[in-house]
Amino acid sequence: MGQRKGIKLEDIAKELGISIVSVSNALKGKKGVGEELRMKVQQKAEEMGYQVSRVPEKKENRCYRIGVIIAERYVKEYPSFYMDIYKLVAQEAVRRGNLVMLQLVDDEKEMQENLPVFFPDADIQGVIVIGEMKAKFIRNMKNQICVPLVCIDFYGMEEDIDYIVPDNFHGSAFLTQTLVDAGHKDIGFIGTPTATNSIMDRYMGYCKALAENGLSERRKWLIFDRQEDGYGYKVDFELPDELPTAFVCNCDKTAYLLIAKLKEKDLAVPEDISVVGFDNSYPERGEKKKLVTYEVDTNAMAQIGVNTLLKRMEGKGNPEKIRIVESRIIEGDTVEELRR
Repeated sequence: MGQRKGIKLEDIAKELGISIVSVSNALKGKKGVGEELRMKVQQKAEEMGYQVSRVPEKKENRCYRIGVIIAERYVKEYPSFYMDIYKLVAQEAVRRGNLVMLQLVDDEKEMQENLPVFFPDADIQGVIVIGEMKAKFIRNMKNQICVPLVCIDFYGMEEDIDYIVPDNFHGSAFLTQTLVDAGHKDIGFIGTPTATNSIMDRYMGYCKALAENGLSERRKWLIFDRQEDGYGYKVDFELPDELPTAFVCNCDKTAYLLIAKLKEKDLAVPEDISVVGFDNSYPERGEKKKLVTYEVDTNAMAQIGVNTLLKRMEGKGNPEKIRIVESRIIEGDTVEELRR
């Protein structure tokens, strides 16, 4: 029987002597009415020719259990850039109704052929890895856990993994160009390119900007700040006797250490030497100078990382390989314009 013209919920409610809300709940199958009353309402609605419009209920978001893995070496020193990203990932995942579990992996476990069992007491449905780890470790872990995997702030060659990274190459090129535009021609780079993919990309961006301006890289001004294998995360370096007029640093942590070392040599920044960093995350620790740097949008990377993992766990789409998150240069007062 079709719905009679003019029949409303309030008509059914009046017939039965109950509220319109009760009628609505009964017809839509919601809580708030007993089964006996529900049947009476449905029967009366049918008698009066009221046909319920069956609109599918909105499916509630499923609660997933998400594992997060970080190499222990990244959190030994405070503050930790990757722990900051983890907090943002956890906040975003929990905000969307999910559970998050963190596991740190030490150097020995990362190098093992037979990996330890990850999250043994939990049925993990997706994993986020924050910070670069060995390619073999990532490959073995992916095969072991057999769930969607998203990596944040590094990338590899695996085809079925999503990688979320900042624009390391162009960010470093923009910073180098900032120094060139200020009149600098002798520009050094502090960072170990072979330590991580991120540092390599930042180094290549620096080289590209030099080449585009007809400038040559000077090997004596390529200064390593950590071990080449990526395991020696502690930052330190020695400065050569002859210095350029400016340095591009692979991260803010290195940049502030450079400023301190220059101060020990009675050299001022930027009056004697200009300095730019990368990240916009490392605290200044009382440093009066505001560093010129390229911001890594950690909020965006965390949100994109969580959103991507949720899509994969829901079976939506295939891994898109590398997702680059663009950002901007943060202005400061550590670059001096040279007289032309």
